[in-house]
Amino acid sequence: MSNVSAQSDGEQGEDSRIRAKIQDLLDTAINPAVAGHGGVVSLVDVKDKMVYLQMGGGCQGCGMVDVTLKQGIETMIREELPEVVEILDVTDHAAGQNPYSAASKK
Repeated sequence: MSNVSAQSDGEQGEDSRIRAKIQDLLDTAINPAVAGHGGVVSLVDVKDKMVYLQMGGGCQGCGMVDVTLKQGIETMIREELPEVVEILDVTDHAAGQNPYSAASKK
């Protein structure tokens, strides 16, 4: 039973390390880049080396959000943290007071 606990502690420690590095990337590189378009990216969670991000501002509902995520954000994260399994956008792009293009994905 102690091996399972140690593995869980190790995974939690790894997720914490990934979380801290991603938050640093968001603060220093990613958010300054998307801010020019009125966007903001928030870290929701890191679990089992999977990263959950939420896009806000001009990024919410934007038709180019997939390109921004895959070619910009994901590229930056994978360069710094190749051990990340997956990067997921958990944003409800049709919600909010003023999404960029709420009806485009329906």
